[in-house]
Amino acid sequence: MTEMNFEEAIDSLKLILGVDAWTENQVILDQPIPLDTENRLDRLDVAEIKAAVSSVNSTSSRSGCTLSWANKCELMLISNSSAPRGVFIREFAEITSLDENGIKYSIGEPSLPYSLNFLSALKESARQPVMLQSARRRLRDRRYAYPMSEPNRQEGLPATAEEVIGAALPVLTLKIESMRPRQDYSELAEAFLFQLAYSYDISYRTAYNLDHLTDRGRVRRRGRAADAGMDAPRMTYTSDLVHHYQLAVSAESPMLKYLSYYHIAEHFFEKVFNDDFVEQVRKKIADPSFSLKRSKDIQGVIKLVTSTQRKVRDEGGVDEQRALALVLERYVDIPRLVGDVRANDSSLIEHYRTTSPSFTENLPVNLEGEKESEVITALAKRIYQTRNSLVHAKDGSRPKYFPFVNDAELTKEIPLIRFCAEQVIIEHGKVI
Repeated sequence: MTEMNFEEAIDSLKLILGVDAWTENQVILDQPIPLDTENRLDRLDVAEIKAAVSSVNSTSSRSGCTLSWANKCELMLISNSSAPRGVFIREFAEITSLDENGIKYSIGEPSLPYSLNFLSALKESARQPVMLQSARRRLRDRRYAYPMSEPNRQEGLPATAEEVIGAALPVLTLKIESMRPRQDYSELAEAFLFQLAYSYDISYRTAYNLDHLTDRGRVRRRGRAADAGMDAPRMTYTSDLVHHYQLAVSAESPMLKYLSYYHIAEHFFEKVFNDDFVEQVRKKIADPSFSLKRSKDIQGVIKLVTSTQRKVRDEGGVDEQRALALVLERYVDIPRLVGDVRANDSSLIEHYRTTSPSFTENLPVNLEGEKESEVITALAKRIYQTRNSLVHAKDGSRPKYFPFVNDAELTKEIPLIRFCAEQVIIEHGKVI
């Protein structure tokens, strides 16, 4: 990332507050910010903002979610539950821990350098998240007034930009400070968050990108009902499938989403596999070249039955990849799937054609391929291997899915399995 200057910092702050003008010493706000019932803040200290800009530019590495210096680091935290940040703050205030190695950990509101860098990264985002609207509302509404820190109030000092901006942003950060330069802040953060979960039953993870804030990767459905409103249903659906679908839609975890959608297709594995097996036997017997009088022909049928049964027994059930391909072949219309994916995010068509998740083997799928049978075979392989990576975590040479680390990649796979699952549900609907 390029260096930040003062003007860029002001532009970033404008995302959540109005700036009327600035002088050599002060930034004048167009709307004063209520601090408590008696005090209002109508200007910010230029020197404080410039010091924060200098701090951002002195980092050894930075992204929209992380700032690292030689002796300290600040990382964004994401709750692994639906509890908002305020629940943590109210219950635990700020957690600080200092170990025997001189490493200090603290969780709390973001520093001003972090806030400026974070807002600057959001400014580049094509889709501004709802959280910025919330921050603007909190800054101008008395009900969300943020009192000055106790030391400042006792000493009669004004509120700082760090206090006001940090309190307004619904962002929680982990700050790590070391007595000596380090490069293992990511590992230290993981260790602290494990200790936090172990001690308090509170689960957080560090953010790797801003996708979870900008809502990138989420399946967008508003367009279907935006023009005319939602129609009354004209079909009823299988209850089990609807429950899996509802769980997937409501789940926060990409892994749970994916597996819940997969379960909808899995519901029919045994049926389609057995139907296909019966059809194979029927075709063998019905073939004009088959004769009940030839032992070789009878043995061919026996071989087909025993080999299929052996494979089912060895694998503990039906051949799932084959069964998935049969479900897709029978219930999923590929042109409709392409249309759904394109309507959601047209870039995903090319993504699926050229890219595979890092936790699977090389399994691209060209949804617009000319031969539908090849498309279905490739699609089944991609979906099935993705599912296996989520379910199996054996240590070995095969690619593995790492929770949270690979969430951004997995999120891009969700529209593919969701739109397939929707067609499966609809295909089994009954007209009212």
